[in-house]
Amino acid sequence: MILVTGATGHIGRAVVSDLALRGREVVAMVRDSRAAAGLMPPGIALRVADYEDVSSLGRALAGIDEMVLISSDGDAKTVMRHHANVIETAGAARLRHITFTSIVDTDASSPFYFAPVYRDAEQRLAACGVPSTIVRCGLYCDFILDHWLQPSHASGELVLPAGQGQIALVSRDDVAAAVTAVAARPDVSGDLCTITGRQASSFGDIAAAYAEAVGGPMHYRPCSITEYMQWASARLDDPWPQAFASLCTSIAEGRYNQVSGDFTALTGREPESFRDFLGRTTSAIA
Repeated sequence: MILVTGATGHIGRAVVSDLALRGREVVAMVRDSRAAAGLMPPGIALRVADYEDVSSLGRALAGIDEMVLISSDGDAKTVMRHHANVIETAGAARLRHITFTSIVDTDASSPFYFAPVYRDAEQRLAACGVPSTIVRCGLYCDFILDHWLQPSHASGELVLPAGQGQIALVSRDDVAAAVTAVAARPDVSGDLCTITGRQASSFGDIAAAYAEAVGGPMHYRPCSITEYMQWASARLDDPWPQAFASLCTSIAEGRYNQVSGDFTALTGREPESFRDFLGRTTSAIA
């Protein structure tokens, strides 16, 4: 029996559905059963728990054999605490296997706001006594579209402090497919896999692909951290200005340009290209 945390999120829902289609017995961990019921495939069992409530996590993991831990979100201290609570509870429950969605940018020298959070979770997994597979994910196509390209649509100018950095973008759907493949066969998945797109693209290339997809202008202009922070602080709540600015610094340092073949090894197919992703997601943008 496999429990999937964060089951109402995009990746969590997809993993629950894909595992069920593979004939696996799946349990969806949610915070609100009534809100979640309409989002889950028919027949999926629900267990209500909260990352902040260790006792509820213990009840949710009772009788569970394996777990897919979809990473939490929010400010860094909260996310680190959420991951610690789940991993500690899973260790006490003596699960057979944990699949965890991490990021490619976990190095101790990384400037990225969330790098220490995921490094801490990976270290906790290594020490908790449960065999685990860490799925390190590249930056999502969906993130770039939702947080940077679409907000820049009206101006036609993508302004970021990312220098000439490149990114091997990967869609959330492909991340979910890779996570499902790992969770369905943990015996052959190994300790670590890296899920990225099939090529690294510059922001100039990304802007040009978006312009082509929507039939309008878009170009990339590198800016300073100060300029970006002034723009972001006027529009975004904490911690996102700092998080996004530090992510751009990390991209500029080349921490997101690696290309891995692990997705194809796990799924037997190539990851979706950014252009193909835009082709299926931007048709409604005028």
